[in-house]
Amino acid sequence: MKRFEAEILFLDPNDVPRGVEALAAAGCEFDIDHDAIDECGPTVFGWATGTTELDENAIGDWLLAIVDPLGGDVVQWGFAQERTAPR
Repeated sequence: MKRFEAEILFLDPNDVPRGVEALAAAGCEFDIDHDAIDECGPTVFGWATGTTELDENAIGDWLLAIVDPLGGDVVQWGFAQERTAPR
C-alpha cells in the first residue's frame, strides 16, 4: 500500500459534503484548501489523501469515478512524497 494525495475541486460548494462523504466511504480524507481561490466562481479546492494498491496512473480515474457524479473533478494526483521537514 502506498500513500497518495490528489487535488480535487468542486464547482458548487453545496456538493462538497456529499463528495467528502463519498471519499470517506472509499477510505480517503479530504481537507479543504481555504487559501485556493477561484476568481470566476465559488469553487472549493482541497486535497484528498489515502492509501492504495493502485498504479499511480490509475489513481486519478478511480477518484474521478467517485467525485464526478457529485460535481467534483480531479486536478492532479500522485504518490505522496516523504516529508522530512515541516511545511
